[in-house]
Amino acid sequence: MNTLRFSRLRKSIFAKFAFSFITVGLIPLLVLSFFALNTFGNYMERYSINSFEQMVLYAGKNVDDFYTKYNNISKLMYTFGQQGTYGQFGRLIAEQGTQKDYQLTATLDDFLHTVVATDVHIRSAAFVFPDGSYQDISRDGSRIDFRSQFPPRDWAETLAANPKQLSMFPTHQQDYYSSSGVQVMTFARNLIDVVGSPGLDGIVVGSLYMDISLSAFDEIFQYLTLGQKDGMYVMDESGRILYSNKHESIGRMFQPVPDSEEYHYVRHLMPNSAWSVVGEVNKNELFGRINAIKSTIAIVIGLCILSLVVVAVWFSNNLSNPIRTIIRHMARVESGDFDTQVQVRTADEIGMLARGFNKMTDRLQSYIDEVYVAQIKQKQAELTALKSQIRPHYLYNTLEVIRMSAVANDDEEVADMIIALSRQLKYVLDYGEETVTLLEEKTNIEQYYRLMELRYGEHRLAMDMRMEGEALACLLPKLSLQPLVENAIYHGIMPKTGKGTIRITAEREEDRLVITVDDDGIGMTEERLEQLRDKLKGRAPAEQSGGGGIGVKNVHDRITALYGPEYGIRINSTPNIGTSVRMILPYQKEAANSDNGIAGG
Repeated sequence: MNTLRFSRLRKSIFAKFAFSFITVGLIPLLVLSFFALNTFGNYMERYSINSFEQMVLYAGKNVDDFYTKYNNISKLMYTFGQQGTYGQFGRLIAEQGTQKDYQLTATLDDFLHTVVATDVHIRSAAFVFPDGSYQDISRDGSRIDFRSQFPPRDWAETLAANPKQLSMFPTHQQDYYSSSGVQVMTFARNLIDVVGSPGLDGIVVGSLYMDISLSAFDEIFQYLTLGQKDGMYVMDESGRILYSNKHESIGRMFQPVPDSEEYHYVRHLMPNSAWSVVGEVNKNELFGRINAIKSTIAIVIGLCILSLVVVAVWFSNNLSNPIRTIIRHMARVESGDFDTQVQVRTADEIGMLARGFNKMTDRLQSYIDEVYVAQIKQKQAELTALKSQIRPHYLYNTLEVIRMSAVANDDEEVADMIIALSRQLKYVLDYGEETVTLLEEKTNIEQYYRLMELRYGEHRLAMDMRMEGEALACLLPKLSLQPLVENAIYHGIMPKTGKGTIRITAEREEDRLVITVDDDGIGMTEERLEQLRDKLKGRAPAEQSGGGGIGVKNVHDRITALYGPEYGIRINSTPNIGTSVRMILPYQKEAANSDNGIAGG
């Protein structure tokens, strides 16, 4: 019993639809999720590494500019002096260095003040003479402690070994100032007498020492986004750390963790100095946010999969249950029970199917009775057709008698109106083909326009017809153009003050014949235009079923019934500008219609 029930369930539409829904939705979702997570993770990791490398590059450039700036400040010694003449400051010191007169002291004091004022990060500046004496100035007004060895012996030896270059002494305590104990780094450069000696081979007349506060590095590094475990190091050529966001490592030798899976290192060498900047980023912190986002996405994907399964089961059950109910009622109809009715619970396609089934059962019995009624009506139609053949002939003769009376009374205008009306009636009441050529329809429109012109006068109405020669042989439903022209006259031109013009064009657009009726009348409001369009589409509410547009609606329905919904009437209108009505038909010639008629016979 369970096996049979499972077999029925497996073959049911519920199982097939649920399985298809889950398969079609679940497999692409899993595949796309897998590739999306991997692609997103790899992209974000590469993006994070690249961002960190760009940050190291940015820091390296700023540090290189930092070095270049203080190198240029140290060269002020060669341009400082009266009128800024190159080398005059060194010559002055060389000439008066032994006397140490007041003028030299004042000049040095001005120079040191200039150096300190050049940059806010220069804490102090000192000028040391070859005999070891010096003159200094600091930003806070303190002086070098005379008990301290200044400059230290290794600094002097370094300058002596590199007399023509800028020397840098790593981060140290500024303990040679009695009132200062902050960390600074020192830049030093020899002043060579380039005036009294040829080139740069002159004698050294003194050395400039500048103490730079580490706040200069803080200013560079404050805009860098670093994690708690990330490090950024500025090192000299020997690997000694000049500055780092990890202040406890300043002054030590840099030692990266070998073969570390925890950190990623990026090194940038600076072109203007032997310094380098090394970035140390913790991978766990760098990729932690990415992993958290990936976990969140994975949870969302899991919830989507669960929702997909639940929706598939629910939707399949709601779809299959009404169908099974209809199947049971169909079995009753097969047994001859036409009174069965399916309860309609929804307004969707299943509800439409249930309503259709109910209508089918309601009409099955009535259709049996209608067969007999249809036979009787057919006989009545045959009699009516015989009568209708007699009435037009009588009407034509009567109109001809009236026309001849008008001619006899010299009333040519009335005679013209009667003959135009007679020709129109003959065209309307001719029980021939349902489709005619555009030429025949054009002739009927000309007769109709003649009546309107006689009625309203040439000062109120004008018509312009432009039709391609080949288009005149095309077929269209009989009396399909006249209602459009009539609407243009009565609803467009007549309410207008002054003369109005109707333009009728016919042209071929690929495999379609497009006939356009334009008028320069009063046009329609957007609301009225939408109501008319809804009426053409059969969507107009019951309270809007009247109000005009019946002729256009009939023409549209005839065209769509003959040729399909892609053909019919299209309307555009602008208030106080006019209305344009396009009739779209298949491009069919009269010869093709004749062939079809022969084949049908």
